[in-house]
Amino acid sequence: MHLKRFLTSRLSRLLLGALAVATCAAVSAQAQTVYNNGTGYNQGYYYSLYTSGGSSNMSFSSQYAGNYALSFSNVNDVVGGKGWNPGGYMTVGYNVGYASGYNTISVYGWTTNPLVEYYITEMGQLYTGNATYKGSVYSDGHNYSTYEHQQVNQPSIIGTATFEQYLDQWGGANTGSNHSVTTGNHFNHWNSLGMKMGSFNYMILGTEAYGGRSGYVNATVW
Repeated sequence: MHLKRFLTSRLSRLLLGALAVATCAAVSAQAQTVYNNGTGYNQGYYYSLYTSGGSSNMSFSSQYAGNYALSFSNVNDVVGGKGWNPGGYMTVGYNVGYASGYNTISVYGWTTNPLVEYYITEMGQLYTGNATYKGSVYSDGHNYSTYEHQQVNQPSIIGTATFEQYLDQWGGANTGSNHSVTTGNHFNHWNSLGMKMGSFNYMILGTEAYGGRSGYVNATVW
C-alpha cells in the first residue's frame, strides 16, 4: 500500500513536471524574442530578422499568431517580419497597428534561379533614384509604380551576390486598418515585363529601416 502510494505520487510528480516543462516550452515558443539576426518559425509563421549596424529585437505575441513587434536603434539596415517559407501566389492580409522610424513596410521576399529580391511596398517610400522605371500595375484598389534595379556584390540569401530587385511602390496604407495584397497580380505583371521570377524562397510582411534610424513597428500578417 505504501509502495503503491509512493509510485502513484512519484508518477504524478513526473507527469506534472513534464506538463510544466511542455507548457513553458510552448509559451516560450510563442512569446520568443529574436535579437539582431535570426530565422525560424513561430506559431506556424516563418520569421526573418536581418540587422547590419546598431541593434534590433523582434518579439512575437502569444495571442495573435501572425503578430510581430520590431524595435530597432541606430541601424545601418534592418529588415524583419513574419510570413511564409516558401512564399508565392496568395492574398496577404495585414494590419499595421503602430509604426515609427521605418523607411518601408512591404510584402518582401526572394526567389532563386534567378536570384531576385522583391518589394511590394504598402507604407513608406522605396529609394528608386538608381532604379529603372518599368511602368505601373493596378491591384487591390491602388496604382503601384514598378522599378527594376541590379544589386552588385550585395548581401543576399545565398551570401554576397549580384541580383535583380523588383520594386512595386504604392505606400499609401494607413495604420490601424486591414489591408490586402494579391501577390499574383504583381508577379504576373513583372513576368509580363520580362522581369522573371524564380523558385519562391521566404516572403514576409517586412519592415525595413536604414541610415541610422531608430523606431518601433507592431504589425500582424495573415
